[in-house]
Amino acid sequence: MTETLSGVEAFEADLQELQDRAPRSLSWLSAAREQAFAEFVKQGLPTLKTEGWRFTPASKIQKTPFEPSERPVVRGGFGGRALCPITFYRLVVHNGRVLPGGEGSTLSGLPAGVRVQSLSEILRDEPEALKAVLTHGFDKSGLPYGALAAALFSEGIVVKIGRHVRLDRPLNLLFATDDSEAGLPQAAHLRVLLLLEDGASAEIVTESVGGGRAPFWTNVLTQAVLGEGASLKHYRLQRENETGLQTAATLVEVGRSARYESHAFNFGGALVRHDLRVRLAGEGADCLLNGLALVRGEETVDHHTVVEHASVGGTTRELYKAVLDERGRFVFDGLVDVRPGAQKTDASVYNKNLLLSEDADIHTNPEFKILADDVSCKHGGAIGQLSGESMFYLRSRGIGESDARRMLVYAFGAEMIDRVGLEPLREALTAALYARMPEAAEEAA
Repeated sequence: MTETLSGVEAFEADLQELQDRAPRSLSWLSAAREQAFAEFVKQGLPTLKTEGWRFTPASKIQKTPFEPSERPVVRGGFGGRALCPITFYRLVVHNGRVLPGGEGSTLSGLPAGVRVQSLSEILRDEPEALKAVLTHGFDKSGLPYGALAAALFSEGIVVKIGRHVRLDRPLNLLFATDDSEAGLPQAAHLRVLLLLEDGASAEIVTESVGGGRAPFWTNVLTQAVLGEGASLKHYRLQRENETGLQTAATLVEVGRSARYESHAFNFGGALVRHDLRVRLAGEGADCLLNGLALVRGEETVDHHTVVEHASVGGTTRELYKAVLDERGRFVFDGLVDVRPGAQKTDASVYNKNLLLSEDADIHTNPEFKILADDVSCKHGGAIGQLSGESMFYLRSRGIGESDARRMLVYAFGAEMIDRVGLEPLREALTAALYARMPEAAEEAA
């Protein structure tokens, strides 16, 4: 079916097809899909008049007639397209479908107590194992595409790490896209479940790589649950091509004394919108949210973050940076919500932006909502251009203008790359940062 996104009704046939194929034993899943779709219908497709979407041109999605992606076009070479080294565990999702081992996925040698599997396989073989998490309600307000993913997902990934188990190597979840045989725009709705029991720890790299010429829309709903004392370092690398579109919602529940880290890097895409919502549910829960975006051309990158401090002694450290060139647009909306009783909260939210063009566009809004009285909260935002003094200093020492600009842009972005704990990934991100600079793009042309 072709999805001409003129209204929410365009997706009803897709939902009906999923429901018709579902076995009777999965009636609970059908009910959950119906509830999620009802919420999507209630919210409707976002427009520039929708709160939270006033600076996000969702029309880039809605005006494109997408075909649901049904089968992968396997061309191989996924490892060569990934930033993550081959020494990592890897599971490949190609055009919305999980590929088995031998076609890019490498999961041999996983420690006991670690499970990495496609969502469709678990729903086929042992669906009751996922009933609790897939039927557990979540706040879908302001997440129309998150609700749509919960209703229409056809595939996904489940990562489950047992009590006090440590994943010995990083896990790369690679989402790769290519043209269909007919060269038509495609869309894939996916779910990712990251379940860490008490004391578990892991480093997971979610990476998306766009290919082909036709637009591909990836719509992902990720739910992460961290038990008491668990630790998750979640790296999110996004490199869509110039026609690639991505909407993503990540919902994280952090237990007592647990820690969640998010490191987001955006290096391309016509439209990238990510909603990250973290709930520090247990006493002493901790989160670190970092981001770096290089935006150029007519691209739009939008980060909406909400951190809810729901218990005593929670800590949040949040810093997002963006470098904008040409007519690129960057949107940042970062809210820390300190709930009643969440005393001893310690939180900071900052957004810093570097403009390389007068035509670039920035919208930044770091903010707090505080309903407790014993807290330490700081926030701020900054927008600037390359320092004339720094440029003069470098030029006066014989450095050319292009190299000087590149050095200053690198110095601005390198702070976020230096926060990455995986050395091979830091090196790859440094190369990706250089490749996205205006001078590098001109030299490549």
